[in-house]
Amino acid sequence: MTVIKIDDEIELRIIQMDERFKLFETVDKNRIHLRKWLPWVDHSTSPDSYVTVIQAWQENIDRGTGLELGVFYKGELAGMTGYNVIAVGQGRAQVGYWISKDAEGKGIVRRAVKGLIDYGFKDLDLNRIEIICGDKNYRSRAIPESFGFVRESTMAEYEFLYDHYHDCIMYRMLRKDWVSQTK
Repeated sequence: MTVIKIDDEIELRIIQMDERFKLFETVDKNRIHLRKWLPWVDHSTSPDSYVTVIQAWQENIDRGTGLELGVFYKGELAGMTGYNVIAVGQGRAQVGYWISKDAEGKGIVRRAVKGLIDYGFKDLDLNRIEIICGDKNYRSRAIPESFGFVRESTMAEYEFLYDHYHDCIMYRMLRKDWVSQTK
């Protein structure tokens, strides 16, 4: 089982089937907070709605096409991060993340994503990591910008959020740039 120990407070690991209850509870408690930027929140209607999701995450891990991980802060599920997409044989992947409202402002996402990026370049042998954020989601955009990701493009009406399309920004980091800035 993949476990990425970030520091004394944060660990990233695969969500197990019996943790679907906690995952649902976390999403349900943060529904309004998360719904603003995440198009899947309304599909989370019960713990059992995560059965097929967790199975799909495991299949993606087995195929090497994704790596969705729970963010555990002081042993409690606080959110998710991971590689939503890994382009097998292409050396590139896209990072996604979300955090519960009560876990915001503690640097959890920044530390988790940094650990995930290090893991991607070192252990998954990635060459390019992308992060796509809503153009008006300034808190989310602060993550790639804080790491020096390059703003590569603005994608018009890229994602549908319940009743409207919104623009997204694609950021990228190349391994050579990450290595040179973290020396």
